[in-house]
Amino acid sequence: MAQLQSQRQSQSQKQIQKMSQVQIQAMNYLAMTSRDLRQEIFKAVEENPALEIVSDPKKHLREEYSTRTSSAGTLASNTNQLALEAQADRGESLQQHLMDQLDLMKISRDEYELSQKLIYNLDENGCYGSMLAPESLLDKNRPAQNKKMLDRCIDRIQRMDPIGTCCRTLEESLFVQARIAGDAPPLALFILDGQLELLSPPQPDRVLKNLKEYLKAWHAKKFAPEIILDKLDLTEETCVRAIKYITSLNPRPAGEYISDTSQADFLQPDIMLSVTKEAGSIPASDYEKGLVRAPAGSNFHFQIKYSNGDLPEIRLAPDYNFNSGLVQKAKEFIHLLKYRQSSIILLGCSIVNDQMDFFIKGPGNLKALTRRQLAKELHLHESTISRMTAKKSSRSIDVMGQLYPASYFFVSGVGLEPDVTGHSTAPSATVSSDTVKAKITQLLTASKNPLSDQALTDKLQDMGIKISRRTVNKYRNQLGLDNSYGK
Repeated sequence: MAQLQSQRQSQSQKQIQKMSQVQIQAMNYLAMTSRDLRQEIFKAVEENPALEIVSDPKKHLREEYSTRTSSAGTLASNTNQLALEAQADRGESLQQHLMDQLDLMKISRDEYELSQKLIYNLDENGCYGSMLAPESLLDKNRPAQNKKMLDRCIDRIQRMDPIGTCCRTLEESLFVQARIAGDAPPLALFILDGQLELLSPPQPDRVLKNLKEYLKAWHAKKFAPEIILDKLDLTEETCVRAIKYITSLNPRPAGEYISDTSQADFLQPDIMLSVTKEAGSIPASDYEKGLVRAPAGSNFHFQIKYSNGDLPEIRLAPDYNFNSGLVQKAKEFIHLLKYRQSSIILLGCSIVNDQMDFFIKGPGNLKALTRRQLAKELHLHESTISRMTAKKSSRSIDVMGQLYPASYFFVSGVGLEPDVTGHSTAPSATVSSDTVKAKITQLLTASKNPLSDQALTDKLQDMGIKISRRTVNKYRNQLGLDNSYGK
């Protein structure tokens, strides 16, 4: 009897230990970036014949892991890896060539890191048109990184050697080369600025005919304004000069360099969720389906989707049943991946629900929210939320085409003064730092005279916001707004 009880106790301890290990692994997967999880998936498929890959969005860029291409366990060839290794002997990469120049420049950390992202976002033609949109590389958690800085970084890279990279297309590159050189004939600039079809064919008489037809069609429009062609002397001679200049430009400025975007995954944000506003109201939120109901009376709702990104799709190998232990291990691995996906969707739904004003009205409307509050709502441990939204991670949420760090939605709050009835002006008795920053910006924009930190503090307190001058100064610095007295 004692022996039987001992055996049961031993089995129970093993089960608890196994569950604990599974839970630990689940937490580890939640903390992983898509890139790290991708490697983990390939490793699991490599080691377990009961798993197989159904599809891989980045099949041509599989890292150091080979994968099984059939249920029989046939390994994929390493041809692509060998090709990548052989590239090292072909010469300097465009990215390294541009980075060497960037390293010599005295620029701010924000500009350096943004320029670095742009450089590693260039394709084999030295363009960004086939890659991520430059705006998506901006870190919304760093106010200094704005559209103005982005344009400045793009212009800086365009002027590096070779001149004309970091453009949307090769056609735009020709125009940029001419603009930077500063010696282009006016007609050449006009043609290069989106009118290259006028050079078909590149014969002076035909080009002249095309120009006159273009001008005639332009002025046939109602209220058509005067354009540069109206001021030019359109002759075959001017066409010859324009054609000669355009053909002297480099049609492929990055042609002599290889492209190496191997660091792009480390520099680009890891998009974990996408949030879109969909037409039509829904009766109630359904977090399992990623649906969040908008406020009563709204004619829309929010759809939250898990971003698979570069993760391959896997499944149990249909005809593998030789080892029940491996099959069970494969099932557990797939279950952990599904748990990760459902947990992230659950997180996204809760964020949208709690920060509804932001998702409807935009930046400046976040309310105070902590990870502890969210963990309590979702009945999860606070460390689980922290793993998914760590401030130093590259994880981002795509909100209607704009990327925000996952940590962006968790903001501290400052106190609110009670109203005349003695009640707080908000249920939480706090207003978020995001809202305070928006009010600081509004006050500075509306004021005709410079405002000191103390003046801002007084005005905010008049609004019922309890805040110290030191906190105002901190927020002001984070916004990149200078103190009126240069302090």
